[in-house]
This record gives sequence, structure tokens and C-alpha cells, in this order.
Amino acid sequence: MRKRCKRIRRFLRFYSMRFILVVGLIAFAGIGCEYQSLPDIPKTWTEVKWADVYPGFTYDGLSPSCAACPPTVDPMTGEVTVYNPEFSFFVKGGSTNKLVVYFQGGGACWDSVTCLYFHTYYEEVGITADYLNALGENPDGNGGILNFTREENPFKDWYFVYVPYCTGDIHWGANDKVYDDIWGFYGGSSQTIRHRGFVNFQVVLKWIEDNFGGPKKIFINGSSAGAYGAIGSFPFIREAFPRSDFFVIGDAGNGISSDSFKAGSIGNWNIQVPDWIPGYEGGYNPDMTSADMYISYANYYPLSKVAQFTNAWDGTQAWFYNLQHTDEFGFPLTWNPAEWVNFPYPEVWCDWHSQMLAFAYEGADEASNYRYYIAAGTSHTIFMSSGFYEEDSAGIPLVDWVESMVKNPFGKFGHFLEGKWKNLECEECGDPIECP
Repeated sequence: MRKRCKRIRRFLRFYSMRFILVVGLIAFAGIGCEYQSLPDIPKTWTEVKWADVYPGFTYDGLSPSCAACPPTVDPMTGEVTVYNPEFSFFVKGGSTNKLVVYFQGGGACWDSVTCLYFHTYYEEVGITADYLNALGENPDGNGGILNFTREENPFKDWYFVYVPYCTGDIHWGANDKVYDDIWGFYGGSSQTIRHRGFVNFQVVLKWIEDNFGGPKKIFINGSSAGAYGAIGSFPFIREAFPRSDFFVIGDAGNGISSDSFKAGSIGNWNIQVPDWIPGYEGGYNPDMTSADMYISYANYYPLSKVAQFTNAWDGTQAWFYNLQHTDEFGFPLTWNPAEWVNFPYPEVWCDWHSQMLAFAYEGADEASNYRYYIAAGTSHTIFMSSGFYEEDSAGIPLVDWVESMVKNPFGKFGHFLEGKWKNLECEECGDPIECP
């Protein structure tokens, strides 16, 4: 009996070792195949015109497009501006099986005043591959994570996909909205704005799926309006690449909104959400805050890492928050269109600041894989500027905080040797006003 047991143990050891070896070889082969399936694209920025690669592509019956704004006339010079509705995106090769998906910012619009008269958003794709290539070689650090001359850039060897913004809907919309000409700028004729930000994202996602076998890591980032694009796209990219490690940071897009905006205006975009995540089964819910979105998505994907950056007194975010408070004619209660940061709206600014803090703290309390970095000052966005390498007002340099985030694949931790990925907030925040 004893000899029989020994033979059984030898048999199990023999074949278990071979089983482990076979599994390892399969995994290694899978990794090799995965790497070989990386797109063969230049290591400089290249423009991709969606119609050239996916003619006939539609999402929910809509094709990719910018806003297709009606022409505007300068009241002082009479000069007519015509806007190009063509959408395209940009890609750049890397040297490692890792991918950054970056969403451009550029304001938002939601009614006749902001969409037709005073354009508070980018109306067309206003960048080129040449611009991005010059940004990537800028020795002074401008370009932030898109500057590949900086040795400390955690993403300098990664592949990049850059998603332009030109639809006024923070990358979330799938709707052609007709706005009334309430002020008679167009002879009383209603005008249509194509809020197709999510449609544009869908064609970009198709390109990513068709060209990447499975990046080891995917970092999703966006600034201002692009911050909403980053968190809004995260579940869809995550489902497309379930084996990849995911990291998401919204830069200067904290989602502080007025009640009237959430109840009415935001519905003009037909916001698209992941209906498989609890709370969104019936589509977008205007009662759910931006904090709720971060919490819901982070908890649904607990091994992914989700974060937000903002300056404590972001003047541009507060300016847009003020813009959402209008009178019965749809005009902002107090508004100087030329003044974007140093505006005299202490009540609105204090309200924005307190809600921003509450949202950040709520996210940290409700989702163990969520973090925030709150820096000093009134500036707006940082991931596309030299400030990405200079910011340290919350006690740890921002670039180190981000690097610690992406070094470790697990959702609740930073790099185990550094421990720098934690919630951070400035102590001396440079308060520009005194709040009650």
C-alpha cells in the first residue's frame, strides 16, 4: 500500500509539473501573440479620418461628426466663420504593449445661447498631427503627458490615441438637437447642433479594437470636457479589453452642476451610459451626480484604478457652473463672456469649491479603488501642460503620484515600494476669496 501511494505521488508530481509547464508556455505564447498584434503605425502622430477606414459607420443611426455649427458673423467686422463638421482622430506608435487614450477638452454647450450665439465649446477639430508632434518635442515640458522628451514622463514609451472634441456634449452625446433662434440671429430659423461625441468615441473604439490584440495596460485620461469623456468611456473600453489593467484619471472635470441644468439642459445630448452597471439600467439618470458615476464605475470594476485631479479653486469650472444659472430669457445671471477666471462671483465660486470637496470625499469613502489629488490655485487642467511635472502642492509631486498609480495593476494600491498613490489635498490652497 505504501509503495502504491509513492507511485501515485510520483505520477502526480510528474504530470503536474508538465501541466504547469504547458500552461506557462500557452500563456507566454499568448503574450507573444498579443504583442505581435500591436498596430504597425509610425512613432510620430498620424491623423486617422474615420470615413477612410470605416465608410458607412454609424452608431444609433448617426455617423461621426463635429457639431456642424451654422456660420457666424462677427458683429464688428462682418466676417463670416464657417465650421468644418469633419471628425478625425490621431494615433501614435510606442515601444511597449501599453496604451493611453486621451480625450481633448474644450467647453460645452446645452442651449441656444451657448450653442448658437456665444460658443462656449470647440466647434471643429482644431489640431493637426504637426501640432501634436511639435508638442511632443517641446523641451520646456509643455504638452504634459504628450511631451516625450521628458524622461520622467510615465507614458513616454506607450502607444497613444488622441480623441478630439468638437460636439459640445463632453463626449457623451448621440443626438442632433434643434435649437430655437430665440434672439433672431438667424432670421428666426431654428438651427441643428450635432451632439455626437459618443458616436465619435465609438468609431475610435472600433479602431482600437481592430488594431490592438490586448494592451497590458490602458490609461484613460482627459482634461476639462475630456475628463468626462475619460470616465464615460472607461466601461466601454474595459469591456472591449477585459484582460488589460485599467487606470483612469479625470483632469479638471468634477461635474458640479446646477439643478436646472441636470433637470433639463443636459438632456439635449442623449447621454450614453453602460446599462449593465447597476443604477444605469434605464439609461442616464440626471439625479445621479458625477461622484455617483465615479463610485458606480469604480465599484463595478474593483481591480481598476480610478482618480480625479483638480485645482482647489478651478476658475474655469466655477465659471461654467455660474453659466448654468440663467434668468427666464436663458441668459446667465451675471456673466462677462470675456472673463474666464478672475470673475467676481464669490457665492458661486464658494459653492463650487465646497461641492467639489464633498464629491471627492464621497468617492474616497464609497470606492476603495478611487483617489483624488486636489492642488492649490485657480488653474484649469494640468495633464497637457508643464505643470504635470511641476505640481507638488498636495505634498507629493503629481507625476510621482500618477507613476505610482500605473506601476501597480491592482485597484486599491499604489506601487508597493512607494505607497504614493493615496488621497492628497493641498493645505495652503491659495484661496482667492473668503467663503462663509
